[in-house]
This record gives sequence, structure tokens and C-alpha cells, in this order.
Amino acid sequence: MSAVRVVMLLAGKDLRIEARGRQTLGLVVVLGILIEVVLALGLGQASSGLRATAILWVTYLFGGVLCFEKTMAVERQHGAMAGLLLAPVDRGLIYLGKLCANLALLGALAAVVTPVGIVFFGFDLSAAPGAFAAVIGLSLVGYAAVGTLFSAVTSASRLQGGLLAMVVFPLSLPLVITSTQVLAGVMDRGEALDMSGLGVIAVFDVIFLTASWSVFELVVEP
Repeated sequence: MSAVRVVMLLAGKDLRIEARGRQTLGLVVVLGILIEVVLALGLGQASSGLRATAILWVTYLFGGVLCFEKTMAVERQHGAMAGLLLAPVDRGLIYLGKLCANLALLGALAAVVTPVGIVFFGFDLSAAPGAFAAVIGLSLVGYAAVGTLFSAVTSASRLQGGLLAMVVFPLSLPLVITSTQVLAGVMDRGEALDMSGLGVIAVFDVIFLTASWSVFELVVEP
């Protein structure tokens, strides 16, 4: 069986479980909308691309942590992770399958909360919708890479979600800062997409994807 097919089967398993239970995505979307409602009441309308991107990142970060925690918790129930580890496949492929499932959930979250943010805050993304999608999409890949790895690390801890957030949020700061600055230049000052900033995000993605794939086997060892 090819590596790509293994990854797709593992990711499909998680997505089928979510489609049947409809728990993780529902919770994540509700949490994201609630965060935006609270911020809308407290901050009013966003007046700049910098502020708009920062507000959206708050929902992505908190919603993402919940995604990572829930999808890994499924593997810890009834010895499911032990069963996966006994399968004759590379452990790194298990990580990639879990990563793809988390990315799908994050994409669904972004597809819902971004239009909600446009309604509540009056975000004007019409100036550069393609740049916004490219920067946020690339950033979410890096965020999912970090979150997927450390959700495996913290899933056995009683602190779980709280510990995961304390680890993942600081590590994701380069993504948040760089993407926010890049989009502020595009949306507020009408600049061309900063390829150096996009390069920083891409390098972050490559480093954490490679490192996570390499060490995942050690992280999930019983």
C-alpha cells in the first residue's frame, strides 16, 4: 500500500468519526463564533487589516487547540493508538494522517468564522482575497503541524487542553506575527504581497513538518 493511500485512509478515518459524531467541529465553530461575538461587543468594528487578522487569529488559535485535543483523544480511547502502532506502517504516516484531518477541521473552522468576522467587524478583504487565503492557509499548515505533534505529547497528561495551549500558542507566535504584518501591508497600505514574509511562514512550516514527522514515533511510544 502506498504512503499516500495510508495517509488518506488514516485521515479519512478521523473525518468519518467526526462526521458520525459531529462533536468536534460543532464545538469548535460555536467557540469561534462566541469569541467573535465577545470581541465584537468589547472592541466594536475592526478598522484595519492588522486588527482584523489579529482578531481572526484568536478564533483560529483557540478553535485549533480544541480540534487537536479532540482528534487525539479519539486515539487514546479503548487503546486505538496501540492498534495503530501495531499496524505495519511508518509511524510518520500516522502523524501525516492526523495532520490532514486536523487541517480539514481547521479549514472548515476558517470557512465559517471568517465570514462571521466580516459581518460582525466589517472586515474588508475585497482588496486582496487571494493574498489573505494564501497567507492564512499557509500559516494554518504550520499551526496544525505544531498542534498535531504536541497534542500527542500532552494527550496522556491530566492537564491536557490547558497544557496544550501553553505549549502551542508561544510556538505559533512567529506565524501569527508574520501573517498579521504581511496582511496589514496588503490590506492597509496597498502593498504587494511580501514574499519574504511568506517565505518565513513557509520555512516555519517545513521545519515543523519535518521535525514533527521525525520525532512522532518517539512521542507516541507506549
